[in-house]
Amino acid sequence: MNTSRTVIVLTILIAGLALVAAGAGLLWPDTGAARTFTSIQGDTVQIYGRGLYANESVFKSGATRGTDLVTALLAVPLLLGALVFYGRGSTRGALLLTGAITYFLYVYATNAMSVAYNQFFLLYVALFSLSFFAWFLMFTAIQPLAEQFATQLPFRGIATFLLVCAVLTGYVWLEPIVTALAGGTHPALLGHSTTMVTEALDLALIVPGCVVAAALLWRRDRRGLIVAMPLLVLLLLIGPSVAAMTYFQVVDGIVFTVPQIVGPIGGFLVVGLIDIWVLVIVLRAAPAGVTSTPSSKGRAMART
Repeated sequence: MNTSRTVIVLTILIAGLALVAAGAGLLWPDTGAARTFTSIQGDTVQIYGRGLYANESVFKSGATRGTDLVTALLAVPLLLGALVFYGRGSTRGALLLTGAITYFLYVYATNAMSVAYNQFFLLYVALFSLSFFAWFLMFTAIQPLAEQFATQLPFRGIATFLLVCAVLTGYVWLEPIVTALAGGTHPALLGHSTTMVTEALDLALIVPGCVVAAALLWRRDRRGLIVAMPLLVLLLLIGPSVAAMTYFQVVDGIVFTVPQIVGPIGGFLVVGLIDIWVLVIVLRAAPAGVTSTPSSKGRAMART
């Protein structure tokens, strides 16, 4: 597997542009004032009215700024760190880079399609596009690594963890949707939006992805590790994102009960700790060799 200059350039662009987008979300002049808005469903929604996300609801503005904080402080450093190892030809670096890019693909697909239009719309679209093609190139490139993973792994333990994540995520989103459908109304989570982009992405991609990876791993099929790796890195960053979202929402005046705060954050903390354990196990089982770099083509492959 060759180290791709295209992937390196795309990743550097993603890191730089994501810092600009996240920084703008966090540091945009906080002018303006909150206002109320009647949604297409007839609900009265409190609009944030300030900063880059002035046209978002108070709830969603806090969530988006929480994601920006995690992107700037955790995701970008992880992306660049993985890129350094990938650039040195590390197969483990390639696996981590694929996972890190998955986070940016997920975040900026969501931003491009669901964040209320603002001055950075085209930047979200650019990041969505860059992340998609970088992810496609990396996910295709790591496929041959599947058969090189060690066979002594707790395959069914990892499969069970992924299946639990799929069930929990599915329940969190399906419960309010199904309840609303049964009652002939709409989910309260819609707020001022007309559709549910995050829920659609999770239910169409993340939940089935976890199920597919779990099914493969249950049969000790090492291709499941390739499917699981991007999801494991994404899950690792979701926990801090939820905590940061909750912080901004509380600061903005959203009222939560103690269980509403402790439950999700505590749950994601537990999931995050297990996820780290699984990631370490998978990376240790990954082939320890290095990929050939652009400057080392034609030479024998080295070993790390």
